[in-house]
Parts: sequence; structure tokens; C-alpha cells
Amino acid sequence: MKEGFSYLRDQPTVRALGVTHSILMAGVVSANVLLVAVAADLLHSGPAGFGFLEGGWGLGAILGGLLASQLPQRLRMTFYALALAGLALGHLAMPFITILVAAVLFQVLFGFFRALSGVLAQASIMSIVPRQFMGRTQSAIAVLTTVLQLIMSFALGWLSHQFSLFAGFTLLALIYAFGTLSAFHARSLLREQDF
Repeated sequence: MKEGFSYLRDQPTVRALGVTHSILMAGVVSANVLLVAVAADLLHSGPAGFGFLEGGWGLGAILGGLLASQLPQRLRMTFYALALAGLALGHLAMPFITILVAAVLFQVLFGFFRALSGVLAQASIMSIVPRQFMGRTQSAIAVLTTVLQLIMSFALGWLSHQFSLFAGFTLLALIYAFGTLSAFHARSLLREQDF
């Protein structure tokens, strides 16, 4: 683990990709704290509505994964950063959606953006990190992801409970906005390496 964190510290491109991927993964899991409240409080659809929302996310994830494998290399990092920007903007709008069909469509987009950016991040990391550091690097990123997930889950739940669902979604959007900046940074570092 120590070697993995040392490698991340010394490799700015891998670090930027790792931080972005950690934000993405932690955001996906912790967003369920808000999604349950959306199904119950905004959509008044209960467990069935939550199931439709999760199904929409799954459909989008399948489509995003399929597209990611077909993108030309020169466009991959641009789509990576734009997918995170889409997650930021979409989550900012999510608390204003009160119709189940519209919420499911947003979830399709979120699943699409998550799968697209997740596949592209993993592919980029695997193409950069030497084989002997891969497991250590992935372990370090997994630890970072888990810590972020814990912090974000508690923060999103607390903000939503204390203030409003909009406050929780705003925090999630800001986290994804930070991920977008990190993704664009990774993109510029990769372009510098190519020259």
C-alpha cells in the first residue's frame, strides 16, 4: 500500500486519473443516499420508483460501456472530462425533477456518463502504470475511493437532512465539478506526454 501511494505521489498523470476515478466511484455509491430520498420524497414512488431509477442507471451504464470501447484514442480523454461535467450539471438539476419518467431518463444519462468515464479512466491507468506497480496503484486508489465514499455518504445524508435535498445534490455536483477539473488536468498531462 505504501508503495502504491508513493507511486501516485510521484506520478502526476496517474494521480490525476486516480483522484478523478475515486471521485467518480465514490460519487456513484454515495449518490444512492440522495436517490432514495428522491424516490420517496420528490417522486412519491417508493421502492418501485427506486427500482425504476436503478434500472435506468443500469441501462445507461451498459450503453456507456459499449460506447467507451468504440471511441478513438484521440477523443477518449475529452469524453472522459465531459462525462464528469455532465454528472455535475445533471446532479445540480436532479432535485427539481418531480416526474418519474424524467428522473429515470436522468439516471440513464448518469449511468451512461459513469460507465463511459469509468472505462476510459481504467484503460488510461492500465496503459500508463507499469505492470509491477498496477496492483499497488489500484489498491491505493481503492483506499482513496472508500475514504471519499464514507465522507461523501455522511456529508450528503447530513446536508439533505439538516437543510434540503437541493443542498445534498449541490454538494454532489460540486464534487463532480472538482472531478471534472481533475479530468481536464489529466487530459492535459497526457497530451504533454504524447509530445
